[in-house]
Amino acid sequence: MILSVEKTHITHITHIDDGFVFLDFHIQRKTRGDGRRVVLTIPAKQALASVMHKIKKLTGQGTTSLSLAEVLRKVTPVLRGWAAYFRHGASKKTFSYLGWYAWWRLILWIRCKHPHLTWKQLRRRYYGADRIAEDRMVLYNPAKTRVERYRYRGAQISTPWNIDEVDPEKARFRRTGHDDMAFVGQVSEHLT
Repeated sequence: MILSVEKTHITHITHIDDGFVFLDFHIQRKTRGDGRRVVLTIPAKQALASVMHKIKKLTGQGTTSLSLAEVLRKVTPVLRGWAAYFRHGASKKTFSYLGWYAWWRLILWIRCKHPHLTWKQLRRRYYGADRIAEDRMVLYNPAKTRVERYRYRGAQISTPWNIDEVDPEKARFRRTGHDDMAFVGQVSEHLT
């Protein structure tokens, strides 16, 4: 295995307050109002720009020949997948913004498709107070995605090296019955 010099960088979070991007998450250390330092993992701006570009392409002027249900079938999986990937970070504000952006892109798409209808007619036909829908297809709102930050605590994962320190009530995995040291040896042989 050869590491890329451009992509590989070893750093410590305390030395960089600007943060860094890893797997489309922007990881940054911040100081809260009470003086505590916390590490935030938020979606990177490049990842947000990428999904916004996809939505813009799917709701562009060239797609007005499609029905609203067809456009929703294309846009909803993009939003749902993106939200599912980023739900393990501090993503609520980003999800709200993305939901707002997708909502207005579809409203403008509907307006381009039906230029002679009034706003009142468009609202009655295609969207209500909280959703855009047609033929049982509803626009997915990423702001309603449940964010699960810090679900997995590394200190509570049972391994052969910390079995005496892990509280069995809070442990994510139970200790396995197989010979763990032999398994580690087998994996090490494959990696070298």
